[in-house]
Amino acid sequence: MNYIFTLLLLSIVVKAEMITIISAANLKFFFSDIVKEYHLIYPNDKVDLIFNSSGNISKHILSGKKYDIFLSANRRYAQDVYDGGKALYPPKLYTTGSIILLIASDKGLNEKGINILKNDAIKEITIANKKTAPYGMAAIEALKNAKLFDELKSKLFYSTDASNIIGDVLWYGHSGILPKSAISFLPRGYNKEGENWIEIDQKLYTPIEQYFVVSKSEENRDVTQRFIDFLLSDGQKIFKQNGYK
Repeated sequence: MNYIFTLLLLSIVVKAEMITIISAANLKFFFSDIVKEYHLIYPNDKVDLIFNSSGNISKHILSGKKYDIFLSANRRYAQDVYDGGKALYPPKLYTTGSIILLIASDKGLNEKGINILKNDAIKEITIANKKTAPYGMAAIEALKNAKLFDELKSKLFYSTDASNIIGDVLWYGHSGILPKSAISFLPRGYNKEGENWIEIDQKLYTPIEQYFVVSKSEENRDVTQRFIDFLLSDGQKIFKQNGYK
């Protein structure tokens, strides 16, 4: 009897150490670094990471998907989860992102800027899904404010995976508008600022403020709060290293 009780107790402890973080896809390039740093302090906490577009994540949570922390790429989708009764408290800001223009190579990229997209040699401009990904929405907004959207809309293509966008650019000479964090994923020789990529003028789009919510579940409350505390303190240096503010 004591043996069975001990096994049950151990299973509860192990279960309580596991948290599920569902994150906007723009964090996939470096978020494992945050988890590694976290584990230096809390080595026994288990973190399960899932990446998807923020719009899809909010739909899944509202449909019943279990989670502990939802790291959205904007406030709207985190707010939807809270309004739907699936979050403990209203959304809180954790970082602000930016977007870059990526091309295969052009030594005059700094001077040409975003207008390089009018070049007939650039056949495709790939961005994140404008319906479910805030970074795709920011790309559209930037093109419209730069007075380029109508001229370039026939070149626009949409992807759910930033890694695929990078592949299209480097292999086929296309272009892409991506989160700045994608720079860390670029291979050596294709990551030169002013030749392969430039940051898009932040005056052209609304700041990409990213918010999180946490589950109402009491199951993993302690470890969830530990991770949030780390994310908002020591974790911020890693965000800054990857182009966030």
